[in-house]
Amino acid sequence: MRKRQAAVAVGSLIVGFLLGFCLPSQAQQPAAGSASAWSDPATWKTATATETDNIVYATVPLIRNQSAAASRDPGVPKGIRTTLPNTGPAGTMDLHLDVYQVASSKPTPVVIQIHGGGWIRGDRPDSSRSFGPLFAAGASVVAVQYRNAIDAPAPAAIEDVRCAMAWVKANAKKYNFDLNRVITWGGSAGGHLALMAAYAPASFTPKTCSDQPKVAAVLDDYGPTNLAEGLTQHGSMDFTHQWLGLDLPLAPAASSEETTGRPAAPRWPEPSAAVLDKAKAMSPLTYVKPGLPPTFIVNGDSDHTVDPSQSAELKKALDEAHVPNGQYIVVGGGHGNFSPEEQHKSMLLSLEFLKAHDAID
Repeated sequence: MRKRQAAVAVGSLIVGFLLGFCLPSQAQQPAAGSASAWSDPATWKTATATETDNIVYATVPLIRNQSAAASRDPGVPKGIRTTLPNTGPAGTMDLHLDVYQVASSKPTPVVIQIHGGGWIRGDRPDSSRSFGPLFAAGASVVAVQYRNAIDAPAPAAIEDVRCAMAWVKANAKKYNFDLNRVITWGGSAGGHLALMAAYAPASFTPKTCSDQPKVAAVLDDYGPTNLAEGLTQHGSMDFTHQWLGLDLPLAPAASSEETTGRPAAPRWPEPSAAVLDKAKAMSPLTYVKPGLPPTFIVNGDSDHTVDPSQSAELKKALDEAHVPNGQYIVVGGGHGNFSPEEQHKSMLLSLEFLKAHDAID
C-alpha cells in the first residue's frame, strides 16, 4: 500500500459508470441555506485527505460465471486502479480498498464509495478528484473494489461490499471514522450496491464479516432497483443477465450486422422463473420497509442505460414505507456524463441532504 496527500480539483469528476452526479431540474429539495464551508464550491479545490491505497480487506474465491464467460469482453474503463498481483492461493482474489482520511480532532463521517460498471467491469478510481466536496464537508472516503461478474456471479459483489463495511467498523479507531455517520454511495451498479449494502438482510453478509456498522444514509446515483425489469429493458439487459449468471446469451442475429454494419447487440432468452426469482432477490426494491436509512436518489429522465422508471419505483416504495428520501431528476439527462455546472449543483444538494439528516456537519 502507499500513502500520499491527496489534493482534489473540482470540475474533473468521474462520470458514466464509475460515478454520477446530475442537476436536479425537478426536485423535492432538503432544507437549504446552510452556512457550512462546503456550501461554497471554491472550498472543494483545496480540500485534502491523507491517502492510503491498495489495502487488502479480504481474499475471496473466484467462482465460475457462465453468463459472463460467454459474453463479449466489456473492456477496461479509463481512470481506474491498476490491477495488482494476487497474494492469495490459486482460485482466489484479493480485494482492495483505498482510504482517504480527513484530518480532524474528532471522528469523521465516512463515505463508502462503490464504483459502477454494470457489475461487469471497473474498479476504484485512480485519484481523489471526485471526492473534494466530501473532504470539504469533513468526510473521509473509503473506495471499494468488489468482484465483477467474470470473477463471480451475484450475490458476490454485495457480499464483498458488506465485508468492506465490516473492515470500516474494525478499523474505525485507526482511521478516526465516526460509526454513527457511515454513508454508502455509488453510481449505476455502484448505486445498486450502495442500496443493497444498506437495505439487504443479514443473509447477504458472510459469516466472517458479520460485525456491520449501521448505515446513516445512502446516496444512489441512477442505480438499478428492479433487476427483474432490468432483464428485459434494452439498456440494462446484457449486464444484468451477465451478473446474475444463470443463463447464456443467444447467438446474434446475422442480419443485424449485415444491415447496420455494426456488431449485433447481445441477445438473451426470455427470463426463466429461476432467473426472475434471483433478479428479485438481488433488487433493492424487494427490501424496502420502514426504518431504512435516509436515501437520496439522482437520475436523468432520458437515461437509456438504466431506465428512469427504476428510480421512480424506488421513490414510490420509499414514500409508502415512510423512509426519508429525496429524488432529483435531470430533464433531458442521461446516464451520468453531465456538465460541470450540473455536477456541482447535484453535489451541493447531496451534501444538503446529508446535513439535513445529520450524516455530516
